[in-house]
Amino acid sequence: ITFSQGSAFLRRKNCAKYGASSGKEEYNSPGDMMKGMTPMKKNRSIAAFLVLLGIFFSIGMLRPAYGNERTITIEECLALAEANHPALEEARAALAGQQARLGQVKVSNALKGNLSASSSRNSGSDGSYSTSFSVSKLLSDSGKNALERKSQGLSVDAAAESQRETLLSVRTSVKEAYYGLLLAILRRDQAEETVKTYKKHLDKARGFYDAGIVAKFDVTKAEVDLSNARLDLLSAKSTLETARAALSRAVGVPLGNIDPVSGFRPSMVLPDERFALEQAMENRPDFRTARLKSQAGKLGISIAAKGNAATISLTGSAGLSGTGLPPDDDFRVGVTLSVPVFDGGLNDYRISEARASSDGLLASQKKLEQTIHYEVRSSILAVQEAEARIPAAELLVRQAEENLTLAEGRYEMGVGNILEVADALLAFNSAKVSHFQALHDYSKAVSTLEKTLGGEFQ
Repeated sequence: ITFSQGSAFLRRKNCAKYGASSGKEEYNSPGDMMKGMTPMKKNRSIAAFLVLLGIFFSIGMLRPAYGNERTITIEECLALAEANHPALEEARAALAGQQARLGQVKVSNALKGNLSASSSRNSGSDGSYSTSFSVSKLLSDSGKNALERKSQGLSVDAAAESQRETLLSVRTSVKEAYYGLLLAILRRDQAEETVKTYKKHLDKARGFYDAGIVAKFDVTKAEVDLSNARLDLLSAKSTLETARAALSRAVGVPLGNIDPVSGFRPSMVLPDERFALEQAMENRPDFRTARLKSQAGKLGISIAAKGNAATISLTGSAGLSGTGLPPDDDFRVGVTLSVPVFDGGLNDYRISEARASSDGLLASQKKLEQTIHYEVRSSILAVQEAEARIPAAELLVRQAEENLTLAEGRYEMGVGNILEVADALLAFNSAKVSHFQALHDYSKAVSTLEKTLGGEFQ
């Protein structure tokens, strides 16, 4: 973020250096100004000068805190969003959770050990104590853990794709908000120019009315137009502040009173629709996530089928216990084979549930594929339509400007009327806004196309 600070001191110094003559004697220094004054006047002048100097420096010290104007580029906004947006933090936390769950699955068949100790005393008998250490290891679960590791690995990949999708969404939102702020500033500037123009028209109408050239209607019409222009300016300023707040929300941190310095996107060559569709199917994170979930759903059927599979585990323990010394020792080693015989059909229902879930995930993938076909085509058409409107809007601006010049010339020569000038100015302002809107719509459409394809143009 770069800062553009205005200095009251420098501006006053330059005004003193390049100020216009007021018709009175000019002074090059405070000493020159004191010449020719009486002592009382000199004392009053010195006191006034010191007071003004104190106020001057006070204002200069306050300006850095309250009068700064910050400018920001779109790259800086994107960097801030990637570092601070809560949606990305949430996506990173979700990925970390899936990775931790994968670790849990991996160690579920690891060697486990348990140490325990106890001591007790009953009335009328000696106290007793015991301590033991036991270990267990699952030797075989018929491949269920391997399937669970593979399924959870797909879940980790899906979470990574979801994080990338969130990143693309955040970056797209930042771009759209940035272009929206740029459009709001251009509209505000155009509204300010319109107010200035209507002021000039009002001055002309008053001058012509005073000279007896036009009727009072021209003055009233100019006053009404100026009032409407001022209302439009207030609306444009309100829209500008809303756009600034929208950009702060898109970035994820408060930006304050900032102005964009990056322009709208330049015209670019669009990819072929077939190639764009291939890229979308390959790169879009939501479609990749859908494929991963569909694969995990198929694995879920196999995992459910292992619900009644046989397991083999190894256990061993060593213990000391007794009421005196030396204690009695106990060592045990065993192998356990567990084969479920019947469960009342519970596992069959689990398999049916896994199949239904897998079918649903596959159907979601197919539905998303159809959506991608539509989005790719509509996004390309939107970019083409927005691009075609730019030269048409530029031509409309030139024509409206020429018409306004002719209308103003006719009015000044007394062969036109105020209504003709007002209509021409209204058409010119509308053409300028349409041109700004076309540039904004093209930039926004390109950003939407990037998100649709699952990447960004270089």
